[in-house]
Amino acid sequence: MSTASEMRAPSFAAYGTGAGLVVTAGIAALDPATLRPLHAGFDEQADWVLRRLDAVLAEAGSGRQHLLRVECFLAGRQWFGAWNSCFARHFGASAPARTTLVCELPVEGLLIEIQAVATLAGAAAGTDDRSQPDSDSVS
Repeated sequence: MSTASEMRAPSFAAYGTGAGLVVTAGIAALDPATLRPLHAGFDEQADWVLRRLDAVLAEAGSGRQHLLRVECFLAGRQWFGAWNSCFARHFGASAPARTTLVCELPVEGLLIEIQAVATLAGAAAGTDDRSQPDSDSVS
């Protein structure tokens, strides 16, 4: 695992668009100048990345209602219950498809990172192609 002093902030786009889709880069609660987490607690980091996701989607010409999938990377399984709570609070009954992975994240103290795929607002044309929730899904 790298420390913030060993790394430099990479330069990359917050999102890309094509074929009517918005694909975000990884979103993590990191200070870009220091590469240190903006918050120590999981709930604060999770809430921050979800608010940032909304901002990135809006900048790209999309929005939460156009999300197709959110992929989440957790630093440990102990955060899975808290992630479920934050996700439910943020999306409510209209949550997109989701995958959650547990892995080692690149910065000490970073507990969560997400990325997402959404349709562009104009491409959705008022339709919602998302599938209904699967009661057997757990991630």
